[in-house]
Amino acid sequence: MLTRRALSLSLAAAAVQIYSPRVLQALPSRELFTLARSTNANVVKYAVRTGRDGRLDLTNPLEAYWLMLAEDGRREELTWTERQLAYGFSVAAVRSDGFALRLAACAERALRVRALSGGFVAELPILRQSASLRRIFVQTEARALIPSVRYVELCGLTADRRPVVERIVPR
Repeated sequence: MLTRRALSLSLAAAAVQIYSPRVLQALPSRELFTLARSTNANVVKYAVRTGRDGRLDLTNPLEAYWLMLAEDGRREELTWTERQLAYGFSVAAVRSDGFALRLAACAERALRVRALSGGFVAELPILRQSASLRRIFVQTEARALIPSVRYVELCGLTADRRPVVERIVPR
């Protein structure tokens, strides 16, 4: 279990990694953003699917998968339950230059994925500013069988490349 000091240090290190100059541009890979949780180092990655020609796969434009960083770093597919309840998504209005995206756990916040500078970005309002999403962090608290969410942080970059973070506390 992380102490508060260790947690704040690890969050600070993650923020430095997210906002380092090498990720200020559209990500050159297919990766859009990462979802991390306080429970362990495993993360869910969200990435666009492209064909060999680099164009967006119009029939299946997005994938989400685990990177098991708390173990051996292998990739694992999401389970059916994870896709339906927590980490799944839906896409709409798919065109060659992007699509609309909704995450299952936060359906009220629409994202727009669009082509930018040879890569793709996922955009949404963070603190009422248009931003490209880089990371979602979920702080949970153990309670009986099902953990409860204490807060969610949306981390991104504004159009002028300033970092922006919004903390959402569930009611």
